Amino acid sequence: MQTAQEFFGTPENIAAMGRSTALWSLLRGDPRFAYYGRLVALSQPVENTSDVLISLARLQGASPCYFFPKSGVDTLFAELERKGLSADRHEHFQGGESAYMAARATLAEHHLPPDLTVRILDGNTPDSVLAEVIQLMESCGVMPVPASFLRGSQGNGICLVACDPHGAPVAVATSIFMHPAESDHANTVFWGMLATRPDRRGEKVALVLGAKVIVHMWEEKGARAFMTGVRQDNASSTALCNRLGVIDTEFAYAVCVDPQTLGRDSVTK
Repeated sequence: MQTAQEFFGTPENIAAMGRSTALWSLLRGDPRFAYYGRLVALSQPVENTSDVLISLARLQGASPCYFFPKSGVDTLFAELERKGLSADRHEHFQGGESAYMAARATLAEHHLPPDLTVRILDGNTPDSVLAEVIQLMESCGVMPVPASFLRGSQGNGICLVACDPHGAPVAVATSIFMHPAESDHANTVFWGMLATRPDRRGEKVALVLGAKVIVHMWEEKGARAFMTGVRQDNASSTALCNRLGVIDTEFAYAVCVDPQTLGRDSVTK
């Protein structure tokens, strides 16, 4: 059945997703902006990047600018802070055909443990299962997106979940189209929200799920590049991304944060 609940998570995350959903309903036709259910963002820098980010952050709580050159991050952040906002940053990792080939090679070499099964979240997924998936994400520090994006009814994406014999989620991986059709990045998709239950880490579950998502999005939906944000000090995420051909670039996710609206001074993965 289709869930009646769209937003899950902490009160702060639920409020942020509600604001971003409302904002996207007004901006979805503007080619400057990107969205995969979490926060409305700048698809790439514009002439007045700082002013646009500040406006978006005041409305939502935070807003990233993707494909922002690392060489300009310090200057941008200083400007945001002078205007009373906070700044946050993820390194912009990306992979194209090399990621697809690495994912295929990974799936040829590695398989999920035999006690796990994979399900795709969709409109028939019970609310209780979706809630457990989101609980797993949040326990791993991953901010979820609205239910309709996880179910694939919005955003043209996929969310794969590995479940144990009791049906409980063990790991999750997601990919969603995010950039406007008119953008140079129209075929570049978000890839990530990788989370693994602590007792099943070390079994390459996230690696295999992440690879499955890349192959699906490339072969079934026409994705040609996969991007994700990684904290500079997150060695485990960096290693997993690198194994799948999603590597660091000359860009960053430059994020403007309004702590008063968001309820905290940073954005999660």
